This record gives sequence, structure tokens and C-alpha cells, in this order.
Amino acid sequence: MLKLLLISCICYSSAHSSVLRRVGSFDVKHPAFTSLYKDSSVSDQSENYNLIVSTFAGPSLFGGGDNVQLVRRVGSFMKNVNGIVPEVLTTSVTWPNEISAVPDGIFSEKMLVIPDGFLVPLKTNGAIKLVDITNGANRGPYTLTSKDSAGDWFYHRVQWHDMDGDGDQDIVTCRAREPAVPLLFGREDEELIWLENPSGDYRSKWNTHVLAHGPDVYFRFAKMNTADGLKECIFTAQFFTSSISVYWTTQSNGLFTDTNQIQSRVIDNTIGKVFEVDIADLNNDGKMDLLVTTNGHNGTLLAYEIPDDFRTGKFVKHTIDVGFKPRQSGIGKGAPGSAIAVQPNVNVANIKPVILLSGDDDGRAYSYEAQSQDPTDWSYTKTTFCDAGSGTVGELSAADVDNDGFTDVFVPSYSKNEVIAYTFAPADDNQLGALG
Repeated sequence: MLKLLLISCICYSSAHSSVLRRVGSFDVKHPAFTSLYKDSSVSDQSENYNLIVSTFAGPSLFGGGDNVQLVRRVGSFMKNVNGIVPEVLTTSVTWPNEISAVPDGIFSEKMLVIPDGFLVPLKTNGAIKLVDITNGANRGPYTLTSKDSAGDWFYHRVQWHDMDGDGDQDIVTCRAREPAVPLLFGREDEELIWLENPSGDYRSKWNTHVLAHGPDVYFRFAKMNTADGLKECIFTAQFFTSSISVYWTTQSNGLFTDTNQIQSRVIDNTIGKVFEVDIADLNNDGKMDLLVTTNGHNGTLLAYEIPDDFRTGKFVKHTIDVGFKPRQSGIGKGAPGSAIAVQPNVNVANIKPVILLSGDDDGRAYSYEAQSQDPTDWSYTKTTFCDAGSGTVGELSAADVDNDGFTDVFVPSYSKNEVIAYTFAPADDNQLGALG
């Protein structure tokens, strides 16, 4: 009878593509961020994704414990996730954050870009760095940013855009810092900046251009429709100034070279410390929305409908979930972390996506499935698909890495020293037999 009940439950779950199934885990000491990218040099669609894992340890006078690891062709391991042994790309990093692949064509080499540093003792000296991973060479890192005598900066995310119209892709990022002597030189600072690409020379420092003060950690560069046509803008999640905002340029050529023509508006400054912002069509109405989290002791998951003109229209807010908090008290702890929107079955796109959320210091990972396909209905069913106890769950990543038509999800369990793999794919007959 127990066997029949078990098989019945498995079959029920398999019929619902929004059910995440754990397929294994592999050891990584203190994994914090995961990210996925396609390797254009690999033609096999079941093996062309690589998984990046950043790790960091607490402050130490002796340093160490911070590194960047890579799982090449991660899709080939989905039937043996427990056998994964990542390669260490570099240990010459300080608290590495969200790492990403540099788009093809910017350099002749295949590069990863590493933003690092944080407001942790002995970890504040962050930078933007590049690692050359061409043919497994793993050269670098090459540091693009310069030291600042007024205090160390930390960086979390990088996106690429030609900001000055010279044909080279520049780096767009946010950064924050505390002054070298806080009590004497005032409060922390936050900046939205771009780094000028000197014709592909990554062995020299790149000039820094400050667009605005206020943005600090996460942001999204986007192109949005307006009454005047398609316009580029930058949505910013501002943690220290407790607001979500949008920035754009009024230069007639669309460039971001004149700071006097950088405009902005506050979308919402009533929701607390804004942690993350993402852009996706959450209600399947053909229009993009903002997916936002606030991080603290009463964290929230929010959605904002982007108006027809982001410069003047009203952003309609919807609260998806509220009340997140760390399981353990401590300085700097908060919940939840980042959220992403995914399609469980990549071949079925004309439905509302599932939202995946990292709980950060609440030690869990969640999925949110829309209760209806009505674009005006913002109610969701919440499922906890990973519970790491009283530890921390870092930034999730998701893609169909093995080309089976279903999205796979990677969860870094910082305190349990493992990266856990899940999939929306139903269990096959062999897996059912093993469970019986």
C-alpha cells in the first residue's frame, strides 16, 4: 500500500510541470552566488551551459576562503550531479558576488567578469575583475577599477552597453562604500557608474564615469517603449536609500555621456531596503513588469506593472508575499534575497512564469505559481522546495541546461557547503522503479 501511495504521489507531481524535483548536490565550501551562461563554442545543446559558483568566507587576518569555481558542460552531469567536482578558476578575489560571462565579441578571449567586495571587515576592497578562461587557460584576474583613497568600494553586478557610442561595449554597474574613517568623514556613498572600455584593453584601468548617487547594489539596464519610442533606462534597487528608482538620458543621441542630461524618478520609497530588481512579463499580458524584493526583518516580494511610459506613468504595485525574516539574529542578516521568473517547460511560453525566490538568511528557497492565468489576478501558491535550516541560501540560477525541455535550478546552500540541483522535469520510469 505504501508503494502504491508513493507512486501515486510521484505521478501526480510529474503531471504538474511547476513541481521542482531534487536531482542531487555537489560539495562546494560556502557557495554564495550561482549563475549560468551558454558557451557558444559548444554545439551540443545538452552540454553548452556552464555553471559559475562564487564562494567566500568570513573575515580573516590571513585571508583566503574566497574563490570562483566553474562547472563546464553542467548539463552532462544532470544524471550524476553528486559526481560534480568544480574547477577553481581563481582565488585572487575578495568576497566575489554575481559573476557573469562577458558577451562574445567584446574581447577576442572568453572572459568572466567578477564584481567583488562587501561591507565586511577585511573584505571591503572590492573591484571589477576579468578572468580569461579561453581553452581552460584561467589567466588573471585583471583588475579594471582603481583604488580610491576616500574608501573602498564594493560591486555586485555588471551589465554591458555602449554608453558613449564609440562601438565598444562598456561596463555598467553600481557600487557602494563606507568612508575610510566613518566617524570623521561622514556617511557611506553609493553610485551608478559606467567604466569606459579602452578599445578592448583589459590590462589597464578603465576610466570611471559617475552617472548618479544613490544606486548601490543591484540594477537592470533595459529598453522600454515610451511615447517617444524605444528608450534605454536603468532600474535600480537602492538598499541604503530605501527606494526603487529609474534613470535615463535625455541626450538626443541616446548616449549617457552628459551627466546634466541624466534624469530619474523614484518609483517607490515606502517599502524599506530594496534588495533586488528584475524585469519579466509576470502576468503574461505582453508587457514587462518589475520583480522586486526588500531585505530585512520584514522582507517582501513585490511586483510592479511598468506603465506605457516609465518616465511619467504610474507603476502599479502588487504584494506577492510579505513577512520574511532571518532564522537567526545577527548584524547584517536579512531576508529574502533575489527572485527570478522562469518557465518550467521552456516549450510552453504563453503562460505566467513561476517565480523562484532565495530566502537568503531565512535558509529556504521558494517557488510561486500563479493561481490563474487572468492577467489581473496577482495571487500565487507558495511552495518551499529547499530548506537549508538556519543557514543561508544564496542567489539561484536557472536554465534548461540539458536540453530536455524543462528548466533546471541551482541552489547554493552556503552553510551546508553544497550546491543543490533541481529540475522541473518529471521523474522517468527508471527513477520511479528505484523509488519503489
